[in-house]
Amino acid sequence: MLDTIRVKYPIVPEAEQLEYWTQKLSISPTGIRQKYIYNYKLDEALLKYTYIPIDYTGKPLLSLELSLPKLLFDNNYRMLSSIDGTIKVGNYLLRDIPHAPNLDLSKGILIRMDMCYNHQVGGKVDDYLKALGYLDYPHRRTKYHRQEGVEFRAKHKTLKFYNKERESQFPEAAGMLRQELTLMHPKDIQKMLGTKTPKLTDISKEIVKEQLENELDKLHLLGNSIHTRDTAPQELSATYGEMAGMYYFGYLIMKLNNSKKEIIAKTDTHPRSIDRKLRKIVDAGIPLTLTEREEPLPPIEIIL
Repeated sequence: MLDTIRVKYPIVPEAEQLEYWTQKLSISPTGIRQKYIYNYKLDEALLKYTYIPIDYTGKPLLSLELSLPKLLFDNNYRMLSSIDGTIKVGNYLLRDIPHAPNLDLSKGILIRMDMCYNHQVGGKVDDYLKALGYLDYPHRRTKYHRQEGVEFRAKHKTLKFYNKERESQFPEAAGMLRQELTLMHPKDIQKMLGTKTPKLTDISKEIVKEQLENELDKLHLLGNSIHTRDTAPQELSATYGEMAGMYYFGYLIMKLNNSKKEIIAKTDTHPRSIDRKLRKIVDAGIPLTLTEREEPLPPIEIIL
């Protein structure tokens, strides 16, 4: 549901508290900028406090960044069950942090958030990751690392898939294909929640599910299996006829091994013509990737 969040408050820490914080100075066109940083480890949860006496609006700004599951469970492979319960327990755990203001998680304005879901795929986690590494996301860069997973990265928004057991080092996370959407810009969160002052209380499981499913849809994964080299041409032939089906399958293979620019150069085909051919493939319910397994990989679904 949610993992790391960052919330801000119009709060000024006490002078006695700031004595334990690290002061940093930077020079900007408008002068010298002050920043105070305080990190506190509460079991497995790292609490990152940042205080700026005068932000770009001329007001004080205090922010807190933390992993909510690590605060509650000492790990972040477990999913939060409810926002209200998370706020109540989180506030209780945060009330006695030394040298830091007492903050209410329900009052903070969200300026960064990670929405996530653990797809239970058993021993097929790395098969999914390898197949996902061939996909393209509109206006984002694809980065595939065998050990770290797949990223579809933009400047302020990143979609990631990775092996949660490998990342967390918890054997209890075996078989978890983690899907994680990070929003780094406050305006993206405001737009998503329809308010200029988004808070944790505005979040629901249904909203998170909708956002994560939108991401799957952009990759043409929502409701679709990842086919093999045998089942993809069969499906395409069943949809468009044998000759056209094999023609589109050839384009799918070309897409796996080449970027769109390389396909344009090799085939002397207009980009819109290539887009139309690739659209035919996904219209048949086939994502633009394949698995090396003998059987197709089942669709990954988000179940509340």
